[in-house]
Amino acid sequence: MIPSDPTAPPETIGTQPRNAAEVNGLVGTHLRGFIANKNAIGQDHDWLITVDLKVAPYFFTQAQEDSIKSGIGDLDTALDGVDMTTISRLVGMG
Repeated sequence: MIPSDPTAPPETIGTQPRNAAEVNGLVGTHLRGFIANKNAIGQDHDWLITVDLKVAPYFFTQAQEDSIKSGIGDLDTALDGVDMTTISRLVGMG
């Protein structure tokens, strides 16, 4: 058999998956990252509801504190609304 030309350009460019294993790897990586971020936002929310950011060592204004707590709280609520059944199954946790 004659070897293929080693200087030929690749068949695909970028991160386009070429087979099922690559699709599974990419999806798994993204979903595990989502779960990690979802958990981190939940932890931030749990901490923020207990702390007064207007006092030392933070010294935020009331408006700044409200914005931070609202942003994280709203995001946590939205992420908690995601049905994790299929996501957990796809990453092997369910």
